[in-house]
Amino acid sequence: MEKAVLRKLTLLCVICGLAGLALLGMTVVRDGKREWKHYQEEYRELLLKKISRDRNPAFYQRVAGMKPEIRQVVVGEWNEVERCTSCHLGIDDPLFAGAGQPFTAHPDPELLKKHPVEKFGCTICHGGQGLATTYAGASHKTIADWPVPMVTKGLMQSRCGVCHKDFEAIGADKLIKGRELFKEMHCAGCHKIDNQGGVVGPDLSAFADKDPGSFDYANLEGGHSKQAWVMEHFKNPKKVSPGSPMQLPALNDQQIECLSSYVLSLSQREFTRQYSARVRADFVPPGVDGIVPETELSATAEDEEGDK
Repeated sequence: MEKAVLRKLTLLCVICGLAGLALLGMTVVRDGKREWKHYQEEYRELLLKKISRDRNPAFYQRVAGMKPEIRQVVVGEWNEVERCTSCHLGIDDPLFAGAGQPFTAHPDPELLKKHPVEKFGCTICHGGQGLATTYAGASHKTIADWPVPMVTKGLMQSRCGVCHKDFEAIGADKLIKGRELFKEMHCAGCHKIDNQGGVVGPDLSAFADKDPGSFDYANLEGGHSKQAWVMEHFKNPKKVSPGSPMQLPALNDQQIECLSSYVLSLSQREFTRQYSARVRADFVPPGVDGIVPETELSATAEDEEGDK
């Protein structure tokens, strides 16, 4: 009886050992097929075609000997560890201007000079999940409730406004237009920004800092992100927030992008000196609480009606 039990236990141990070896082998194979390793190998081959062995043999040999490795940038100011450059290897290399993703150089080299990757990283401007090393994990497409999904192209300037408050100085046309729309539609009658405005609606002073988990996405048709919520809200506030007293005129897509960019830029986060944007000595943040008397609004409306 004991021998039969021992044989069974021995067989079970052998099976478990073989299963463990199989799992270990699968892990090794899977590790060798990781996205970032494939991209680094492809980048090395592309770079070797762009440089000359004769002109700089030492550099050529160094590139030829490149081994796949996780590349990361630690940005203490944001408490961020970013691995974007593990795949976006040519981001600051002019040799890769116009190359395909993920190797292409940054489309605005001058902007990148002022925001070097090794100091600022990528996610402070582009959003996304910096620790990830896969396309999906980095939030190139919206991940539900991820605090900072990849910023869509139309809302990129919203990230500029988190640090830069002088929109004119950086030529942020969408932020300028969004701020003007905020004034023109008298949003400050209900919403407060930096102690200016009303108290009927939520204070928007730190809207960019709000946790996306605090938003209700039940009536949202787009992705479950704060960006999508804001865009949809400006299209139809009563649909996104049933019972909302908010009244908005019909806005076109460009106006919605501008207004959304402005609201998404509103942050009260403070930065250390090396990361804070310089402003003109005479810069005064524009107010948002200008109220036009109702009689003037009515006269304007009548004039517009008469011009039609």
